[in-house]
Amino acid sequence: MSDDQNHITIDKVFKNIWYYLKIGIENRDSDYHTFSLATSYENIVRNRTVVLRNYNEDNKTISFHTHNLTKKVLDINNNKNVEALFYNRKEKIQIRISGLAVINEQDDLCKEKWLEMSTQTKECYFQNITSGQPINNPDLIKSVIQDKISENFIIITIHINKIDWLYLSSKGHKRIKFLAQDNFKGEWIAP
Repeated sequence: MSDDQNHITIDKVFKNIWYYLKIGIENRDSDYHTFSLATSYENIVRNRTVVLRNYNEDNKTISFHTHNLTKKVLDINNNKNVEALFYNRKEKIQIRISGLAVINEQDDLCKEKWLEMSTQTKECYFQNITSGQPINNPDLIKSVIQDKISENFIIITIHINKIDWLYLSSKGHKRIKFLAQDNFKGEWIAP
């Protein structure tokens, strides 16, 4: 996409953000398929990569799946403020999404998404050793699939309160912030 066509107006940029998220879900090779999730716990910030699984433009949410025994869940239970960082190397676009994380556990949403998942993906949630635990050998990790939703499968939904869009260009960087409190109308800010 060229700068002239897609970065000229705030409305066009906002529309493109949701388009990028849509592509991130549909195309696993897209730079928007994964994002860096930052959480904090007792003044320690932790960051990791997660897979974008859903977005809702009307409700201004994004979501990902995770194992309920990971540290990110502990962090979110302690502090619901999170930030997602997307970066497209080719287009030189960074999108930071800040919001409040909500844990969906064993609810209808989880049950629906579980049924859509491949057997290979489900295996992660039946692992015999808790994520992050020390082990002597990676071969000790086993998964025994069961014919039910794993109690370890959860979906984290981020309710967006801010989007910070940055375009990096040798002709001059451009940056816009969109705030929920302003109905996401957006305003140009200094990069």
